[in-house]
Amino acid sequence: MRRAENLENFLYNQTTEESLANYFGLKYLHTNGHIVRNEKGWRDNELEIDYIWIAKINLSFKEPLGLITIKYNKSSFRDIHNPEKLSQAIFLFNENGSIKDIYSEELISTTNDPIWNMKNLSLADDNRSITLDGVSYNYCIITQNVKTQIIANNPNSSEWKKWEKEIWDLGKKLAASSGKEKIINLFK
Repeated sequence: MRRAENLENFLYNQTTEESLANYFGLKYLHTNGHIVRNEKGWRDNELEIDYIWIAKINLSFKEPLGLITIKYNKSSFRDIHNPEKLSQAIFLFNENGSIKDIYSEELISTTNDPIWNMKNLSLADDNRSITLDGVSYNYCIITQNVKTQIIANNPNSSEWKKWEKEIWDLGKKLAASSGKEKIINLFK
């Protein structure tokens, strides 16, 4: 039973990652170099990604949603100069993990990623309360040498509460900017 559940979760997460990569014009969600090709298959640009994080949020009795941040490094390809930037998005996804609604923004200033800058998340300070309802997070971190996933149910340690506040602050900001009532209502 557990093995089948793990495989189902893996495939679900892969579908979400593929949908997000397609949305951002990438072949895969990974760090380092990405080749951008045109419809003829010719190389149009090269992008350099520093890190990616994805936070999928499941609220009791509400539609699941997610946030993603992709941090691009400054890079050049021929006469194209790609600035250092953050791409951030909020999205809703289907039961199979595919993206069904998304809104994104780009920030040229990359110093404003408080979620990434949080380095003290306690991985052993768990919540011993009953987790029948509330909120669960599936937090995926992709860097040059690490790809990890953390699942947290109703986190309540001080570090996780700070992280959760930053997630909700970013979610509320992106939801309001999206103008999409369905997404805005998830943060009320």
